[in-house]
Amino acid sequence: MTKESLYKASSILLILFVASRVLGFVREQIIAALLGTSIQADAFVVAATIPFTFSYIIGVAAGNALLPVYTGRLQSQDRIRLASTVLYAIGALVAVLTGLGMIFTAALVDFLAPGFTGQARELALLSTRIMLPSTLFLTLGFVAKAVLNAHREFAVPAWAPVWQNIIFIVLIIPFGSMLGPGLAWCTLAGAVVFYLYNVPSMGRVGVPVRPLLNLGDPDVRRVLLMAVPVIITTLVNRGFIFLDRWFGSHLVEGSIAALNFANRVRELPYGLFVAVVSTVLFPALAAAVSNNDMPALRERAAKGLRLVGLVTYPCAALLMILPAPVVRLLFERGAFGPAATEATATALAYYAVSVTAMSAVSVLTYTFLSLREVMLPLWVGVAGLTVNVVLDYLLVGPMGHDGLALGNTAGFVVTAILMLVFLHRRLPEFPWRRQASEQLKIMAASLVFAVVLYFMALFTGLFEQNSSPIGQLAGITLASGTAGIVYLLMLFLFNQEDVVPLKQRLFSKGS
Repeated sequence: MTKESLYKASSILLILFVASRVLGFVREQIIAALLGTSIQADAFVVAATIPFTFSYIIGVAAGNALLPVYTGRLQSQDRIRLASTVLYAIGALVAVLTGLGMIFTAALVDFLAPGFTGQARELALLSTRIMLPSTLFLTLGFVAKAVLNAHREFAVPAWAPVWQNIIFIVLIIPFGSMLGPGLAWCTLAGAVVFYLYNVPSMGRVGVPVRPLLNLGDPDVRRVLLMAVPVIITTLVNRGFIFLDRWFGSHLVEGSIAALNFANRVRELPYGLFVAVVSTVLFPALAAAVSNNDMPALRERAAKGLRLVGLVTYPCAALLMILPAPVVRLLFERGAFGPAATEATATALAYYAVSVTAMSAVSVLTYTFLSLREVMLPLWVGVAGLTVNVVLDYLLVGPMGHDGLALGNTAGFVVTAILMLVFLHRRLPEFPWRRQASEQLKIMAASLVFAVVLYFMALFTGLFEQNSSPIGQLAGITLASGTAGIVYLLMLFLFNQEDVVPLKQRLFSKGS
């Protein structure tokens, strides 16, 4: 994949991902306005954790295991049976797990939130039973996305979450008065659309709705065997969600909801840009390995790390400096009051430090998976999760839910560092000196961004709690816009590699 095609595909995806994230935040704002950080909110968040997290773990992991193998078969007609067999095998597994979840819902909720009793537990049980079937549809949607991405079909899978959020928002009108259980029904409907939107495009690339199975295909076994450690790796990387729910269920009311809303804001930079880069980059990395083009693999992995750094360093700075204004602007309305803003903002400040680390982990994981190295990300993830667990246990007492956010941040930082160490061993001749030089340029520009942002926030009164929503929006826009312009100018001044083409175009037009 050339630089031009990478940027073109990324630009299209960026528009769709922005649409999806904007609608996703409208969804989160509706949930915040309806439920605030109440028992209803805690119960809904715990209930949603099961289908969303397990579908992500199994679906994304199965798709990540399938994509490199499927890419190697793109010119072969038997790729269709490979894709269909994996899709239905994973679907059958998830269907069985969903059935078991419906039978043992009480045990699941008690394990995930042992501190829940009375109304909180009953609400969590009801919402979980409604949403559990979502697991199957979301999982199938993630596997379908991997197949379509292998064909460089990025737009349709990117549209799927857009329609998922639209369906959720529209159904709020008849179901919103039911609060948590009503939102659960909206969630289920959105999950069904998430999968069905991909079905016509699957047919266009040759994978029909009817099953075409070949269980004797050695690549099917290879994908399913690869999927096991990848699933465990994804589970480990998302393990902080279960830790937050488990420890948070013993804390004061609203702690789980505050962590959830803070994490949603932290994941904005990932969802708006890093996910775009990763979606386009993974098939390109897999193709390089399939063609035994290691120089291309090294160059693409290096570019991926630089691109995520360009976005996530200033985003992390913004969330660390302005956590309360951002949360206030996004959520403070309806049942979400000043106390909820404060609880969410303090957690966000600790989460923000990990924005770059978690984004780098994404690029590095895809690099290892392209090399069909599935065990290394697993062991590195276990090391990071261990750090997370230990720090959560030590910090939750003195720091409450903020300690859980800090523990998670430390876990992601350790994971990213270890992955970089092993990348040095697994990918010889990686351009480390050039990468370090470019990353330092981005860091220096981000430091200037942070200074300008802070003083602009003081100037616009963003740290004052009584400003109007219009004033908050104007202040954040002015502060971040001014700091962003200065950030870009500093990158131009440093001749950062990835912005040089933009600098040349701007100066050539100016002359």
